[in-house]
Amino acid sequence: MQKILVIESPGARRTDLVGYLESEKFLVNTADDGSTGVKAGRQHRPDVVLCSAEFFTPGLTGLQVLQMMRQDHELRLTPFILLTDDTARSHIRQAMELGADDCIVRPVSHPEIGNTIAARIRRQTATSELYLTTLRNTAEQINRLAHYDALTDLPNYRLLHQRLSQAITIAHSSQQTLAFMSVSLDRLRLVNTVMGYPAGDELLKASARRMQACLPPEATLARLTANQFAVVLPNLPRPQQARETAENLMDALSRPFSLPGQEIFVTTSIGVAFLLHQSEDIYTLLRQADAALESAKKQKSNYCQFYRSDMPVAFSDQISMETWLRYALERSEFEVYYQPQLNLSNNRIEGCEALIRWRHPEHGYISPAKFVPLAEETGLIIDIGQWVLETACSQAKRWQQMNLGMKYISINLSSVQFNKPNLIDSIKNTLATTGLAPYELELEVTETALMQDAESAIAILTELKTLGIRTAIDDFGTGYSSLSYLKELPVDTLKIDNCFVRGANHDPKNQAILQSTIELAHRLGLKVVAEGVENLEEQVLLTHYNCDYLQGFWVGRPMTASDVEKKCAIAPVAPVIEHSAESFVDPNTAPLAKSPAQPSAEPIVGLVQGYSSRF
Repeated sequence: MQKILVIESPGARRTDLVGYLESEKFLVNTADDGSTGVKAGRQHRPDVVLCSAEFFTPGLTGLQVLQMMRQDHELRLTPFILLTDDTARSHIRQAMELGADDCIVRPVSHPEIGNTIAARIRRQTATSELYLTTLRNTAEQINRLAHYDALTDLPNYRLLHQRLSQAITIAHSSQQTLAFMSVSLDRLRLVNTVMGYPAGDELLKASARRMQACLPPEATLARLTANQFAVVLPNLPRPQQARETAENLMDALSRPFSLPGQEIFVTTSIGVAFLLHQSEDIYTLLRQADAALESAKKQKSNYCQFYRSDMPVAFSDQISMETWLRYALERSEFEVYYQPQLNLSNNRIEGCEALIRWRHPEHGYISPAKFVPLAEETGLIIDIGQWVLETACSQAKRWQQMNLGMKYISINLSSVQFNKPNLIDSIKNTLATTGLAPYELELEVTETALMQDAESAIAILTELKTLGIRTAIDDFGTGYSSLSYLKELPVDTLKIDNCFVRGANHDPKNQAILQSTIELAHRLGLKVVAEGVENLEEQVLLTHYNCDYLQGFWVGRPMTASDVEKKCAIAPVAPVIEHSAESFVDPNTAPLAKSPAQPSAEPIVGLVQGYSSRF
């Protein structure tokens, strides 16, 4: 039932009007004057207002009531019909200009009033329906933008998350197999660069259509990022179906795409992870699929990699760790530990490698394997590395003043630090500040970092050598070194990775690698440090191969500076180990394996006693 508000002074005319409206089944409210009429409008929210232009009592006129209602945010759209005795055109025009929907000049018949009200209600209803339709359409568009990719019209991450959560819940309850795929178009960036982003957009839309055609009806295909898509395969009758689907996707995407003026080909990398019943949540599954995808990208074009437990997965607290890491330096949470290096020619500890440690106030020691890559990725390694350089150089200078026999300190440089434009200046300033001589500093750089830009690396190493600073290639044999560049690199030392040292006395292949590498290094005029030495047998073997220095738990664990000083004070010199030709294993005649030798000696006296076991 529509509500009508009649604003008019009490009398015969109002009584007649109200009686007619009630006979037409309207719900009628009345107000005696303009002020109470505005209040009644706010209270009753009528569908139509009928207001007299003139009142018997002093106060607001009908035009003033109209003006007030049109300024009220709740009443401004309510149909307003002005009833007036004034026949002047100017009066009627003024009413329409102020926002009246109609102006009726009395006397007026009941049907005329009824038709005018009906017309206003129809117009208001049509306007409301149009408004509601527009709102519904807008809400649908907003919902689609929130849940679908605007370019490919595929579900986006938000909708994918909802559907994957539902699929995981069903899979857990019904013990069904579920697979999640992360799909990457590897050459999209090249297309965008060479042909422009419109061509790249066309490629993405065509790729989405091809992938959708390869999938079963119950699967979900979503677009995650610019070139990355995701596929949810629920209720798999057999796990092999996931591989078959991946092969179908790669086959479909390997066919040529016809873009304006050019036919192109793309390659695809796919990472797949399976849901293990009652064991994984959605975020674990996503991280596992991404880890498999990263592995697939490293293999070759058009490669599908299934997740394995040994693949590195982004840990859930990585963002928190980055935040902690940004405050760790200013809060003095880092420490420098030192691992001694033994000179095999005189059995003296002549240097140490500086190793960073992070002791978080709440979480204790955090592994360098976790925070160092994160520091490199975020660029925080620049400031952290500079702090290590200054701290270790200052400590090395103090040890020299204590006459501990330390001839050098060895400090690691990450690839980020090594390629820093002001590297040489920062090293010069550190040496000047700490008073350490250039020849007493050795900088370690991995061969992988050096090979990123070999020509630039040669220039930097040459400048360091000119300053008198020693340089070492760290983890030699594990990266992407080139022997053609090795002869050109102005380095002083090779550090053989511990994977070739550990257990070498039982492994003829590692023995061959060790002996050849040491001989090659010596012929190139380089010293050799063997890392990861853990027992006397390995020391004996490396001594026979004329290795120059040893580093590892057999020589000493990473320790604090005060521990280094205590050990050096106890016994700075260890006796030279004598051995015969029978005390080592000949790589040409040794069996593939033999029983471990019984311990025949204690670790090197003094400095390393009590530090021969692993962490």
